[in-house]
Amino acid sequence: MKRRVFRRGCAGFTLFEMIVVIMIFVLMAGGIYATVSAAVQATATLSEENLRTQRLNAFVGLLRRTFHNLPATAGISGGVRAGGEGIPEIVLRDAPGVFAWGSGGPSAGTVVLAARPRLGGGREFSLLLLPSSLGETERLDALDRGRWLRLVPDLRAARWRFFNPALQEWVEEWPEGGERPPLVELSLELLGEEVPRSYVFWLPPVKEQTAGPEGQPGEAPEIEADRSGPLPGP
Repeated sequence: MKRRVFRRGCAGFTLFEMIVVIMIFVLMAGGIYATVSAAVQATATLSEENLRTQRLNAFVGLLRRTFHNLPATAGISGGVRAGGEGIPEIVLRDAPGVFAWGSGGPSAGTVVLAARPRLGGGREFSLLLLPSSLGETERLDALDRGRWLRLVPDLRAARWRFFNPALQEWVEEWPEGGERPPLVELSLELLGEEVPRSYVFWLPPVKEQTAGPEGQPGEAPEIEADRSGPLPGP
């Protein structure tokens, strides 16, 4: 009898080959995940940076328009509020409609812009509207417990300065009740940035009335601010 000889055909993958394939697949999947994760993180960081830049530019533009269109009846003061935190702030008084938001806010009163401390460190620029009828005690209580509107978060430090034309220099305190400064400077240090940003705002001069015929008050001469030259130095 003839024996039939069957040749064994190609068998399946061995265990070692399967392990190698799985390891290659895991390495490829890990590389793809790392690449996608880095791309998503970079996109999120860029979006956050763009959002912070847009918020800051909008805030500076709002300040510039507000100071430029400040009514002649409005008064201004500022500096660092006394206290443990040393809060830099600027106060606008008797300026109807300035920074008004929502409904039920005061049509005329006091506007406070302050770089208040925030939880977790740093500061945030916030806005508070106060009625003009508040007394000093009620005003101090409102500064601590009032409904602040957050405008610019993620600040490390902030500083207001005012140009004194009589002294021809910048000062860090501007008392209440005096004449308005022609220039106001705001310096901001953002979290994650080493170089501070500085902005200078021009305020329109207040026209003084001159005596007209028969002692009647007449119109004040037009006062134009010369902004063509360089700004005063620090």
